[in-house]
Formats: sequence, C-alpha cells, structure tokens
Amino acid sequence: MSLLCCSRAQAVDSCVYCRGINCQRSSYAATELCVDRLDACVSVFQGGRVQAQGCWEKVEERWRIQCQEQGTQCEICLTEKCNNVSPRQLSCLQCQDTQDEQCRTAPEQLIGKRCGIARTGRTFCYASIKDQHVERGCALNLTQQRSCLEDINCQLCDPLELGASCNKQLLQENEATTAPPDTSSSTSSSSSSSSTSTTSSSSSSSSSTSTTSSSSSSSTSTSTTTTAAPPTAPPTLPPTTAKPNSAATFNLNNLAFLLLFAQLVNFVCQPNK
Repeated sequence: MSLLCCSRAQAVDSCVYCRGINCQRSSYAATELCVDRLDACVSVFQGGRVQAQGCWEKVEERWRIQCQEQGTQCEICLTEKCNNVSPRQLSCLQCQDTQDEQCRTAPEQLIGKRCGIARTGRTFCYASIKDQHVERGCALNLTQQRSCLEDINCQLCDPLELGASCNKQLLQENEATTAPPDTSSSTSSSSSSSSTSTTSSSSSSSSSTSTTSSSSSSSTSTSTTTTAAPPTAPPTLPPTTAKPNSAATFNLNNLAFLLLFAQLVNFVCQPNK
C-alpha cells in the first residue's frame, strides 16, 4: 500500500466493479463496497481493454502487482466511484469549435482529456467536420467507430499506436458524403441516360440513312456509267454462199439435155449430102 499511503485525502465508500468478460459488457453496471474508507478505486487495462475494476484492497493480487510496475495501464483514484475513465495513454482531444475556435484552427494547442472506458472493444479518438464545424472526441463503442469509418469527413486514430491526443489533425470538409443518393439526382441521371440513348439511336439511324443514301448514290452512279458507255458492235459474221435452189438446178439440167437431144435429132434427120 506504499503506492497510496501519501495520496489519500478523501474517503472512498464504493468503486465501479467488474471482472473479466463482464468488463466488456456495455449493459453491465456494478459497484463494490470497500472494507476501508481509506481504500482506493482501481481500473486495470491490458492492450487498451479493461480487465478488472474495484476497490484496491479487494482486487486480485496479480492485478495489484501489475499496477505497481512502471508504465503499466493501471489507474488508481481516491474519490467515490472514480474508476470510470481510461488510462492517460488513451487520452483524446475533446472539443467543439462552436465552444472553442482552436478546436478547428489550432488543435495542437489544446490538451487531451482521458476518455471514458470502452465496454465493447477499445478506445479510439475521432475528429469530424460537418457543415464546416469541427468536433473531436472519444469513440468508445463499435457503433460510434463504425459510423465514423463510414463517413468520409470523419477520421479515427488509435492513441495506443499514435500517442495520446492523436486526433489533432486539421480537417478540410469533403463535399462527397455517404448520404443515400437524392431521388431527383437519380431521375436526372436516368433522363440523361435516356437522352444519351436517344441521341445514340438517332445517330445510329442517321448513320444508317447516310449509308443507304451512299449505297443508293453509288448504285445510281454505276447505272449512269453503264448507260453512258458506247454500245458494243455485234460480231460480224463471215458471209456465206447461198445454196443453189434444187428446182432451178433440175431445170437447167433438163434444158441442157433437151438441147443435146435436139442437136442429135437434127443431126440424124438431116439428109446426107
């Protein structure tokens, strides 16, 4: 008890109490009566998670030994139920620029404060900006931490890794948000898409008409060229000798025969001289 012998100035009747897994239950709330009014309250942490809380004289010896080691995450306080805050290593800036202008313009000038104890998971620090107003504080449960992670204008940091008051960065609001898309915006987008589709269809139709026109023009040009070309002269056939009429040939033969026969008769009938 040498750790506390010189520090007690107020009486402690009871302290916040938990052990093990119950310390991680957000719905768990218990207190412990101390046996001595000169006792103290204690909270023991490991890896940023609370492991045990209660009166110093009643907490298990292994936790008391850990608390007496240099640099351990152990918080001892001397007022009624005072063991409800995180260790100093888990401090965050906690401010709003509506109350302190430095919260937005010069956060490095501010001093961090210890956060409450995280019951689901670990303690994180956050810094957010909305409508050009800055807020900084502690994110102690999964709901707060998830909400910040889903917001582009909110930043989380781990004080165990980056140091106490890690949420002191300057912020610039981003216009993009995680809010659901506006109906009018969707309608406008749909109309724009429809207009684009119509324009594309019109363009396609125009292209088709142009192609048809071009094809028709090409066909007309071809037809005109064919008509304008000089006619090709038909091939000249070699002259053919007309075949003699068979009837005329027969008459000529008969005539020659008759003439020969007349001469023969004339020769026979002519008196001998």
